[in-house]
Amino acid sequence: MIQIDALGKPCPIPVIETKKAIKELGNQPGEIEVLVDNEVALNNIEKMTSGLEIPTKRHKIDNDHFTITLFLSEASQRQPQAKCKKQPTTTYLIGRQVLGEGDPKLGALLMKSYLYSLTELATVPTELIFFNEGIFLILNSSPVIPDLQTLVDKGTKIYACGTCLDFYDVKDQLALGEITNMYTISEKQQLADKAITV
Repeated sequence: MIQIDALGKPCPIPVIETKKAIKELGNQPGEIEVLVDNEVALNNIEKMTSGLEIPTKRHKIDNDHFTITLFLSEASQRQPQAKCKKQPTTTYLIGRQVLGEGDPKLGALLMKSYLYSLTELATVPTELIFFNEGIFLILNSSPVIPDLQTLVDKGTKIYACGTCLDFYDVKDQLALGEITNMYTISEKQQLADKAITV
């Protein structure tokens, strides 16, 4: 068994170290046990292993200690499932509450107008990724939630940086979107046919 101590390690290090351990096993069956100190890390590892078809089992030791065990068998199970030819993807990375420089009131108005405009496009964005102060746009109190919900209804995926939610201590205020990590964000940015930073 390979054991990984990821206690105290920030996103996305637990996921990266787990991926390295999977690669280290190569074609050999085996188990990998990862020790983490938050459920966000557990969820991120499970999302990664789900795509590779690797069974996992999580265990809560106490409020700040968890383990997740990966059970690897055939090498073929570690390859992502073949997918049909995909439509071109457009990924928007939003790291601010305002659009552009200058007066913040004008910037907030422009951002609301911009997000509304996205709902009117013939083809809506594939995904919107919110990080740093941009995550305040997807909280319960945000005035742009109706427009973002319209995008979701039209097929746009929304992702929130888990580290950012923790830093600002607003995770319980998240109105919509899936919590993710910086490794996945960088991966999505790289795989997108077009990546736009707002």
